[in-house]
Amino acid sequence: MPSPGKRWRHLIVNTHCSWLHGVERGFRSRGHRIHSSGDYKNPPPQSEHAGLRRYHEDRSAEPAILPRTVFKIVGEAFVQTLQKGGHRVTAVSVNPTHAHALVELPDSVTIVKRVCGWCKYFGTRAIREVAPVFRDREIWSGGETYDPVDHPSHLRAAHHYILHKQGHDAWTWCHQTGAKW
Repeated sequence: MPSPGKRWRHLIVNTHCSWLHGVERGFRSRGHRIHSSGDYKNPPPQSEHAGLRRYHEDRSAEPAILPRTVFKIVGEAFVQTLQKGGHRVTAVSVNPTHAHALVELPDSVTIVKRVCGWCKYFGTRAIREVAPVFRDREIWSGGETYDPVDHPSHLRAAHHYILHKQGHDAWTWCHQTGAKW
């Protein structure tokens, strides 16, 4: 159970241009004005929103794909940022296109956004110290997802998803076991 005035959140931070509108994996625009008929688990038909996909691919920068060598560095930066902020963290994962964290935060969207911003800031600083290719380019997308986790079964499911469903090469960290590849 969360502490008084707090709520568990499943944070998802995508890398820059890694999930564009029209992408084959499925997507939703802000406010669901446009969305595909599928999602990443059940992708929509290949032809759905093909024009929108081409439009965004033609106008977007190359996606920021994190090399495996920085997964641990980014993950540790996220964990340290969250813990130094006094937040309980139970799970973090990093893969080539996004990072996840399961963290207890104040029940204020303004504060949640600020915390996500600090994670991205310190993650960026950590990457740029070891990967010169990222010194002059965007790393993180402009927004993030911070879904509330309100039930113990949802908390367990989110924890399992972050630690076990991010791909075989993802870096993961658990408050009980520490870091793993």
